[in-house]
Formats: sequence, structure tokens, C-alpha cells
Amino acid sequence: MTTYKDFVGELTANYRRTTRPTVQITHSKVAADFIRPYFDYVMDDHEEAKVIHVNHENMIVNVHHVSSGTDTATLIPVKTIIRDAILIKTTGIILVHNHPSGQTRFSKADIDISKKVETACSYFDIRFLDSMILTRESYRSMRDEGLL
Repeated sequence: MTTYKDFVGELTANYRRTTRPTVQITHSKVAADFIRPYFDYVMDDHEEAKVIHVNHENMIVNVHHVSSGTDTATLIPVKTIIRDAILIKTTGIILVHNHPSGQTRFSKADIDISKKVETACSYFDIRFLDSMILTRESYRSMRDEGLL
């Protein structure tokens, strides 16, 4: 049996913008049009979830890939979403995932996880702007439908 001594390490991440943000989210269609190319290669194959990070003026500062799943589901890690928003120092997020089936109907799981992320965001003064489903032809917004 080998015993290893525990070492405490430290990892520091510094986020610096390399260019001035140029896209402002003013409506769900702007968000859908902006994020659609990020899903191009996986749109019809499997579900993925991504988070759009915005500053206090709703200017996009980052897009973060959150998870990849199967053709019918993907897990949404709430802790990871919150951690990244805090580290990047964004003031708002938009959660987006695709439906390879082409259906834009929100499942109970979609609604439940979105509400969970919204609650977690509220603890850290992060604005949860929207949760969206994206397909190749269309999109759907929980905020537009009054579900958030």
C-alpha cells in the first residue's frame, strides 16, 4: 500500500476581455440568432447546453459550453454555471440548449432546471435573463412565455 502526502495547491484564473463586447441582448431573438452558430455541428445530433454571459448592459462577454448529452437529454450542472458566472464576473446569464428532435416544447425537466438555476443566480445577484430551446428552424424562450 502506498501513502501519498496531501498537498494543497492553488489555481488562479484571470479573465480579461480581448475585444470590446459588440453584441447587446435586447430580445430573445437576438440571443437565438447569436448563439445558433455555436450549435451548428451538433444541432441535429445530440443535446448540448451553453450559457451566454452578459455584463450590466447586456453586452455578451462570453459563451460557455456547459454540457453535452444524448439525443434526448443533457445534464445541467447548476454549480458549474454559477461558479463560472462568478469567476468571469458577469452580471447576467442566458441558458440555452438545443432539441435535436426539432420540437420547441419545454419539458417539465427543462422548466424545473431553469427555475433551479434562477434560484441559484438570485443568491449571488446574478440576473437570470432567460432559458431557451434552440432548433435549426426555430427557438423558444421561457421569459417570453412568462415561465420565468
